[in-house]
Amino acid sequence: MSKSLQRALLALFVVVDIVLVIGAVRHVNGTPEQSDLPATSSASAAPSPSADAAADASATPAASEQLPFDFTAADAVSLSAANDGTVVYGTRGRCSDPEASVRVSTDGGADFGASPTGLTSVLAVKAVDAGSISVVGTTADCKVQQVTSGDGGASWTAADDVPLWYPAPDDTTKVVTPDRTSTPREGCVVTSISQVTDESGRVTCADGSVLGSGDNGKTWVALGRLDNVRVATFLTPSAGYALARFSGCAANAFTTTDGGVTWTPGGCISGEPARAIAATSSRLVAVVDADVYDSENNGTTWMQP
Repeated sequence: MSKSLQRALLALFVVVDIVLVIGAVRHVNGTPEQSDLPATSSASAAPSPSADAAADASATPAASEQLPFDFTAADAVSLSAANDGTVVYGTRGRCSDPEASVRVSTDGGADFGASPTGLTSVLAVKAVDAGSISVVGTTADCKVQQVTSGDGGASWTAADDVPLWYPAPDDTTKVVTPDRTSTPREGCVVTSISQVTDESGRVTCADGSVLGSGDNGKTWVALGRLDNVRVATFLTPSAGYALARFSGCAANAFTTTDGGVTWTPGGCISGEPARAIAATSSRLVAVVDADVYDSENNGTTWMQP
């Protein structure tokens, strides 16, 4: 091969090599085809809300609808009902009153009779059955006393101790248990007390709060709230019932299955004020104004016995 031909071939190889290098560089630094790019939305586009997100938004609680409530302790009512049809209730009154107002029924609330207990006010009542009724109140000298009846309220005997929870007779912010007197929370005006077990109970406050204790009032925790609640009772630590002002009704029933965290509205009882509510395994009993009502469907409908 002549030297001239060798030089020509060498020059050709150099040119080809340069072309290949330039092409490789362009491939590395160039923008890939659109089909190779990951799919993205434009920066200005907002994601569409999911069905779950929409549901969460609709479930967000509305702003508080709590209205001012001037609780009058002397008008409060303590109420208890038993599975055998015994119902007992009493108006708190004052220790300076001549006689406490206690009424007992042994036929499911169809007929009530006044039952003189020897007390001047009523702080708590409990009916296990017609043969076991207890009332906590005050005597003429304003000392707390419990009395019991074994004959449907026909007669009463003073008890040696007081195992029931009750409101302090001279302070609407305090709760008395067998172990101590306690303040559930600063600023809580206690409107109702429900003793669930020997050591646990729930209270409602005039500001709509629902509080609970599992150690005889040593410590209290906030369980939830129900705006404009007036009274509540708990059959178990989870299952509770309440009366609250709601949607134009002064005594609307509510139920909870999570200890008072959330509440579901039920039926309305005509009249006001809502003064007490009690529960058995088969029905609810309520006192609204001066009348007694009951419900056999968890508070959906109410009637007078």
